[in-house]
Amino acid sequence: MSARRFTANAPDGGSRHGAPPPGAGVMNVVRWVLFAGLLVLAVASLATYIASRRAPATKTVAATAAVYRCPMHPSYTSDKPGECPICGMTLEKVEAASTGAMATGGDVPGLATVELSPERIQMIGVRTAVVSRRALGDALELTGFVTPDESRLRRIQLRVSGWVRGLGVSRTGEPVRAGATLLTLYSPELLQTEQEYLIEAGSRDTIPGGMGAMSMSHDAAGRSAALERLERLGVPRAEIDRLQRERRANTDLALVSPVSGTVLERGVTEGQYVSADTPLFTIADLSRVWVLADLYEMELGRVRPGQSATFTADAIPDRAFPSKVEFVYPTVSSETRTVKARLSLANPGGVLRPGMFGRVRAQGPATPVLVIPADALVDAGEHRYVFVAHAGGRFEPRLVSAGIQSGDDVAILSGLAAGDTVVASASFLIDSESRMKAAIAGMGSAPASGHTGH
Repeated sequence: MSARRFTANAPDGGSRHGAPPPGAGVMNVVRWVLFAGLLVLAVASLATYIASRRAPATKTVAATAAVYRCPMHPSYTSDKPGECPICGMTLEKVEAASTGAMATGGDVPGLATVELSPERIQMIGVRTAVVSRRALGDALELTGFVTPDESRLRRIQLRVSGWVRGLGVSRTGEPVRAGATLLTLYSPELLQTEQEYLIEAGSRDTIPGGMGAMSMSHDAAGRSAALERLERLGVPRAEIDRLQRERRANTDLALVSPVSGTVLERGVTEGQYVSADTPLFTIADLSRVWVLADLYEMELGRVRPGQSATFTADAIPDRAFPSKVEFVYPTVSSETRTVKARLSLANPGGVLRPGMFGRVRAQGPATPVLVIPADALVDAGEHRYVFVAHAGGRFEPRLVSAGIQSGDDVAILSGLAAGDTVVASASFLIDSESRMKAAIAGMGSAPASGHTGH
């Protein structure tokens, strides 16, 4: 009955088994619309999530866009305005973005290329110099002092003992001539030797003629022995001739100077007892003197025997004495860590006096090299560098290898080329600015490292 009812309800009298229900198409459209809406909502949610994740980084960059630093202590920086805790100066604002733009270039660790306005360049007094190639002499400035020529020194001593009865030279620094009497000496030992000589000579004269031929050789030998003793005791030949002529022993012996010169030391006074080991006088011929210059160990390769040199005494600054390096001593002083280099100078008129100080300029061969002013070179101990000036007020730090220095110029072995322009003055101000820029650039690129102050 129900089957008949179902069949009867079909409008066309056919079977409707398996046909889609009414409204199925509309439901499919609604389903796809809902799916598209959910997809759009998911994309929007994902975009919002990504934006929310990137917001803190953007905020951090904005927070680090402004940096404050101390003008006197560039190493101190802060992200807030205030005062420097070291010196109390007001912190200056520096834009990190512009700093990062400038902190590029240069090969010196811890330094960055900086840009300065023309007004600031003029205010700090920046001067530049062009690197040029020219002959630079290997000149070396040394400190030296005058000393007597050791080969012209004479130490006066006696070979007998006795008492000083009189002095012919009683003052240090007094000039003497060869043959001048230095002192007179009473010596019992010398007097006895002269008497023995006279006795031997008198014995020969009183021998009878018949015996003279037989004993002639014996007397000659005895006389020769006495003469030899007098000569070994240092008796001058003039005194021996007087003794032979006058046949009278002298109680006082006159000691004469064997050389002409200046008395540098006097170790005896009138009435003093002296012996063979007593130094009496030191006499120096100062017509030629030595100059000893102090040479540091690292300068040993720059001074050689035969090298031209000049000496200028501090007491005579307007007169230079030309000479040559005569000798470089083989030992190093343990106190001063220096080696002595010796010059030999003619001293006409005795203007150079022992003990004078002055400057020795040792001149080596001149060779063409790259040259910059010595003030342009910054020596930081571990590194040596210069600041190369570019157009637009840019100053780039660059590592260099320096060679010899002659006066106000220094040779550059590597790092620069002829025609480069370097900063020749106010380098320390640019150096400070460069260090500050590099420190701020490093802080801005790595905020996790922390600021010095807050």
